[in-house]
Amino acid sequence: MLGNGIYVLAEISRLTQLHPSRVRSWFKERPDGSGHGPIFQSDYPPVRGDYAFSFYDLIDVLVAGQFRDKHNVPMSIVRKAHHILQEELNTKHPFCHSNLYTDGKRIFNLAASKIGSTILSDVLSHQQFFLHIKEQLNHIDYNEITKLAAKWRISPGVVVDPSVNMGKPVIENTGTATHIITRQYEANSNNLELVADLYGISENDVLNAVKFEGWYTGKLVA
Repeated sequence: MLGNGIYVLAEISRLTQLHPSRVRSWFKERPDGSGHGPIFQSDYPPVRGDYAFSFYDLIDVLVAGQFRDKHNVPMSIVRKAHHILQEELNTKHPFCHSNLYTDGKRIFNLAASKIGSTILSDVLSHQQFFLHIKEQLNHIDYNEITKLAAKWRISPGVVVDPSVNMGKPVIENTGTATHIITRQYEANSNNLELVADLYGISENDVLNAVKFEGWYTGKLVA
């Protein structure tokens, strides 16, 4: 688990802003047997009956949620694309791969580049498409060698990095947990200067942590 991050279901749900029951159904059969079964398999075994997830599990959930909610890709396509890409990219976590794009109807795997355009292979039909890509999955940094997600810039000045603080949200370039900074900020009557001096960070770092924690602990989108 060291260096891979570790999260419980509630953390995955809050970080991705997806309802817990939705996330759970992507990893486990529904109690009533409805649906099409799980999409993902966690990297870790359950701990006393509770799920434990890795950073790659987190990004799989994040990307699937973006495909569904941001790009309106049908769930059947998300499910089929994940299965096919596991074999094509030779990885358990294809949604953590940098070479993924969508046009709202299909999910593509980057095949090649040519004159400013991108040749994309439709994961399901393998037909080739020339498309100008306007937007890749935002805020995720990828390892140049493995092409897999390395860190998630979840909020201004805040990152989720599996190699730092077990993957809990921290202030970028400091490794200081956002919840610790926020707790100190509230305990010291919202004194920015005091908390910044106490942890050797900037006042803007403190504000970034406090703003993030306010979002992180806010109401979930069902």
